[in-house]
Amino acid sequence: MIENKELLKKHFGISYLRPYQELAVSHILECSGREERGRVLCSLPTGSGKSLCFMYPILLMRKRALLIYPLLSLMNDQAKRFKEAGIPCFVLRGGMSKEEKENCLSGIRENREAAVITNPEMLLAMDRRNELKELGKTELVVIDEAHTAITWGKSFRESYLSLPYLIERINPSSVLAFTATMDREIEEGIISVIFSGEKPRIIRQSTDRENIFYHSVCSLGKIHDAVKILTPPEARPAVIFCRSRAKAEETAKLLSHRFTVHYYHAGLERDEKLMLEKWFHSSPDGVLAATSAYGMGVDKKDIRTVIHLSLPSSAADFLQEAGRGGRDGKRMDSYVLRSSDEKSSLSGIFSGGCCIRTGLLREMGEETETDGCLSCSVCVSDGYVRAGEKEILSYITRHPLISKKSTAAVLSQKNIFHKRLSEWTEREILDALETLIKEGMIRTLFGRYMIIQRQRKQRTVSNSIT
Repeated sequence: MIENKELLKKHFGISYLRPYQELAVSHILECSGREERGRVLCSLPTGSGKSLCFMYPILLMRKRALLIYPLLSLMNDQAKRFKEAGIPCFVLRGGMSKEEKENCLSGIRENREAAVITNPEMLLAMDRRNELKELGKTELVVIDEAHTAITWGKSFRESYLSLPYLIERINPSSVLAFTATMDREIEEGIISVIFSGEKPRIIRQSTDRENIFYHSVCSLGKIHDAVKILTPPEARPAVIFCRSRAKAEETAKLLSHRFTVHYYHAGLERDEKLMLEKWFHSSPDGVLAATSAYGMGVDKKDIRTVIHLSLPSSAADFLQEAGRGGRDGKRMDSYVLRSSDEKSSLSGIFSGGCCIRTGLLREMGEETETDGCLSCSVCVSDGYVRAGEKEILSYITRHPLISKKSTAAVLSQKNIFHKRLSEWTEREILDALETLIKEGMIRTLFGRYMIIQRQRKQRTVSNSIT
């Protein structure tokens, strides 16, 4: 019987394993001690207790385990979880002083049951210095967030392509790969890169998270929509994902007058990242504008809103990032703010008028029984009206046959009559007008003067955002 209720309660505060956790743990324990190397590939959605699947076997076996992560934030977060569970562990990372590293290696040598948390770069450096033997006999090698070996390995993390070599050098009894999102391409890549083409045992739970409500908004002004979405206190804490470091910094600056907001990206110093992670983890209403450098595996359970300021590039990446929220099982809202002319491989899912959830699952290779759900803005009207839409249409209704330029000039003025648009620039309002014209909500005469398209006036909110 793999469930030891006393151990589970003492170390993890739970009384039983979930079905997929139990399946994963049993496979891992079954592989342990065999002459032939065990291989397990486990794909469980965010918030499903993935870390427990390897922490519990490590506790039961009391043998050396090596855990490999792509980001320092994940290493620190996992070390915190081990400490809270009362399982000894050490963190080996780049940038350690000679004294810090020696103290860490000394502790590893003295405690053969401790887990070691590190990254591929550190292991390659230790291999060059013939230090891998300091780890002693290793029972388990765990590669968490294993999809990064495929999505990052060929671009800026070439060290991940050395994992087969490192695994052979370490010679563990079992190799475990964990990820929260895995389509067919990622699965094949993990098998090729991490398992050297040897087929592992595969444990896969659906990537669907029923507590996430997916919204797609063809935005007239993305920052203004972000403000509107996050203004209710219950919408925070929140994460806003940006495509670039510069965009993350700009977004934080633009929102700083409304919210307690900081930016987070890979260009920050290690101490800055640690400080921001600590702040956000304990913040009840903070907003973090971040690149994809934030969040994989980071265990902040109460994130209520995740906003993407552009169309995601892949379903796997999007589900990873949207899955940062709602880990407490309560409702979480995921917003994709897109421009009318924005394109990506997922354009059809977020602007096609079909169920968003079904589209995402099918993109991940998961077939669903229906083409609808109860938790996306296509299948269920969310009642959301885009920032600026009501004010712009109201003004044109009251002032027909006015030019676009004149409308933008008037509405962007700081006056009490149009104060809801006073934070919009003239350029932003011009762009919003162009979007409304493309959607057919406004008609132009002689390419210049505008009137409301009367036959579309009854247009519903749900149609305007799908």
